[in-house]
Amino acid sequence: MSSAIFDVSTPNHVLLSNLSVKTSVVKEFSANVTSKDLVITFTPSGNSFAFLNALEVVSVPDELITDDAETFNPARRFKGLSWQALETVYRVNMGGPTVSFENDTLGRTWVPDKSYLLGNNLAINVSNIAAVKYVGGGATQDSAPNAVYGTATRMNSESDPNSNFNVTWEFNVNPGFQYLVRFHFCDIVSRSLNDLYFNVYIDSWLVAEDVDPSSIANALGVAFYKDFVSTATVGNKLRVSIGPTNSIASAYPNAILNGLEIMKMNNSLGSLSGLAPAVSDSSSKKNVGMIVGLSIGAIILVVLAGIFFVFCRNRRRLARQGNSKIWIPLSISGGNSHTMGSKYSNGTTATLDSNLGPVIDPSLPREMVNLAEWAMKWQKRGQLEQIIDPTLVGKIRPDSLRKFGETAEKCLADFGVDRPSMGDVLWNLEYALQLQEAVVPGDPEDNSINMIGELSPQINNFSHTDSSVSAAQFEASSVSGVSMSRVFSQLIKSEGR
Repeated sequence: MSSAIFDVSTPNHVLLSNLSVKTSVVKEFSANVTSKDLVITFTPSGNSFAFLNALEVVSVPDELITDDAETFNPARRFKGLSWQALETVYRVNMGGPTVSFENDTLGRTWVPDKSYLLGNNLAINVSNIAAVKYVGGGATQDSAPNAVYGTATRMNSESDPNSNFNVTWEFNVNPGFQYLVRFHFCDIVSRSLNDLYFNVYIDSWLVAEDVDPSSIANALGVAFYKDFVSTATVGNKLRVSIGPTNSIASAYPNAILNGLEIMKMNNSLGSLSGLAPAVSDSSSKKNVGMIVGLSIGAIILVVLAGIFFVFCRNRRRLARQGNSKIWIPLSISGGNSHTMGSKYSNGTTATLDSNLGPVIDPSLPREMVNLAEWAMKWQKRGQLEQIIDPTLVGKIRPDSLRKFGETAEKCLADFGVDRPSMGDVLWNLEYALQLQEAVVPGDPEDNSINMIGELSPQINNFSHTDSSVSAAQFEASSVSGVSMSRVFSQLIKSEGR
């Protein structure tokens, strides 16, 4: 897998070019989708191949990325932000711990700021989550959760009323791109209104002067954010700072920052990754925002039914239900793509239908809810063919399915040391593909041309999908009241995968 080199694009933007994955990588993008389908194309470079372990798609409100933002050097308003493709390169929780996806309405992860902070002795952490308020005209829980607005990094100036320094964070960036920088603020430190005033900087530029958080709604603890668009960066570092005001004599020297997001913007060629070729443009009256997360090289997923299982998470209906991870198969088309998940020999496209739902039916018996555990029970009985998708009945060679089952079983071993490497998994999937498509000489058992036959009545009753839906698409009923993090613990366990 480490030898793979490929591009990733949508019809309007190049997201990644000449990507080579040496370690586990997670990439997150925001794109304006103007049709009912989101099309993502993976194109190998030369004789290489492309691969994808998991794909997450989250529908977000249009208000999350507004159309304009402030700029500096020179100071003006940037228009057309909602049509930009964005790559989230940093999402930081100032003064607090990691905020995991379970505690974010859009399933995002916020990391601590300590590793980016310059001069740890200049800052202290504060926390007062109970003080956070969301009001009209300010931020919402979709902007950032309470756990972000309720913690902050502040100036370490309590013992010195003459303090005059900035608190600074430094981040690595790619030269030649503009960046959307979002500062999250919430005054959780003041005891009275109009008590806190401070300045905000990007690099050496003063971008916001005399910020008074209590003026947003004439109240303390109000969550809000400020957006700024940088000029095209020249170097590979970007710094943000907060510091005391110099224009209000009565203000005690202090400054706070609760959270920070830094997003790379596409260049004039529509690319987020170097000087890539321009791509086609499109327009529509409908404006739908999507966050696309590409989780590459980290997780070995379960392949059970003769197709490449790339998993997609839909949070539109689950945003307020605990943010459990729900995975569904992803349909793949185009090129000469191998459906067993090994490699793509030409450009291959993954199309995400807006009507897709999670593959789960809580009304089923408990032992059938956890796909991994349920499938392994049939695998150990030697009857995995009893639970394949009905649309694949009569199309899978028993020896090919058996090899898939063995590979999946090894991937679900309890201990990481017992699980196969990515290379071993790839080899096994290639072999399973050969067993499905060709006859292997000298093995009468594995050369059986008998295809898997009818399913048992129990499994036929299990399927609720329409016959017109492909093997990579399923319809789901409500998942209210079911703990997905527990049900799918086998699929999201990270140790050793």
